[in-house]
Amino acid sequence: MKKYPPIKTMTFDNDLAFAQHEEIAKALDVKTYFTRPYTSQDKGTIENRNGIIRLFFPKKTDFNEIDNKEIKRVEKAINNRPIRKFGYATANEVFLRFEGSVALIP
Repeated sequence: MKKYPPIKTMTFDNDLAFAQHEEIAKALDVKTYFTRPYTSQDKGTIENRNGIIRLFFPKKTDFNEIDNKEIKRVEKAINNRPIRKFGYATANEVFLRFEGSVALIP
């Protein structure tokens, strides 16, 4: 993340996967926040992305059995997928135009 435009904050889901949020905050020099528990309406973007990830990796997928090359392939496919909210630009295209003055929320 350090090679991209600077970020000031990150918001995490209330999940064990983010137990090391303090280390992330320190490494990136950002403030971190958490969503309110059991409020999926507060996190529509992440719920949408989770649904897209599930197109590639069904629930209960053991990611220890997934090769990093496969994860990178899926990451590239998702980040290069046109998004209606962005006028059918991809997340990568929007991210590269990002000036650092607003939050990037697909």
